[in-house]
Amino acid sequence: MTTAAAKPTLLLVDDEERILRSLAMMFRPHFRVLATTEPRLAIDCVRRERVDVIVSDQRMPQMLGAELLREIRAISPNTMRILLTGYSELDAVVASVNEGEIFRFVNKPWDVQDLRTSVQQASLIAEGLFAAHLNPHVPETSAAAILVIDADPSVTLAVRELAPPSRRIIGTTSIEAALEELARQEIGVIVSELQVGSQSVVPLLKLLKAQHPQVVTLVMTPFRDINVLVGLINQGQVFRFLPKPLRRNLLSTSLVAAMARHSAMVATPALRAAHQVESIKEASEVSMASRISAFMARLRGRISPGLEPGRA
Repeated sequence: MTTAAAKPTLLLVDDEERILRSLAMMFRPHFRVLATTEPRLAIDCVRRERVDVIVSDQRMPQMLGAELLREIRAISPNTMRILLTGYSELDAVVASVNEGEIFRFVNKPWDVQDLRTSVQQASLIAEGLFAAHLNPHVPETSAAAILVIDADPSVTLAVRELAPPSRRIIGTTSIEAALEELARQEIGVIVSELQVGSQSVVPLLKLLKAQHPQVVTLVMTPFRDINVLVGLINQGQVFRFLPKPLRRNLLSTSLVAAMARHSAMVATPALRAAHQVESIKEASEVSMASRISAFMARLRGRISPGLEPGRA
């Protein structure tokens, strides 16, 4: 039986007392539960003591959940962050990734078992992160290439102009060409559109993150389907969502952050664990991911391996 002293700490933040009581009751048997309706008190708590997991609502009068999780990440990057929302807000989804780097995005009303599983996974990951004593300033030393998947050649050109001169940039305009390069090259960062021609790139991005968590993905798209974006958070751990038309300053800072994150994950196995993904759920995406996986296996049979699971 888990003792109180050994329980991981879970911090719940929601402006509705009823929801806090419900969540606290659900998690108290296995967690030391702290709960507050005040985001500022949550920030003070994380400054004061170790918190393994924070679950925050998005819509709160004092502060949006994405803003709270951004501050929590700055104070305690090892605290795993989960965002709850009852609203389909595109801005909340994008901010939760770009600012809060959340582990999971959960819609209300939540599935009890799914939420339990997500919080339990997050607590195990946090335990590893706190134990690893991570260096937040790992130098960006990887020579892995940046792969661009976009039918628009101006995107590859912009990445080539903004990335360090020493970094190899590979531009592709189809999934097949991208797979060829993934089988041949060491890839650290992917900059991808969600659609190339008539093909969805989403199953490929999810599959790659599941098999190769050290690969960091920037999605650049005008596409605004909130369900697709949420799926890419939970099942693809996308690092940043970037808008089109292309914004050079935003792309530049995102590339720098992505390359640094890739180097950190190569150096620190515990950090790779923080990017565990949910299983792909959409039947069409499961089928496509299976075909992509089989195709990659065949490619590796005839091309010298470049990308190996767990390495970059």
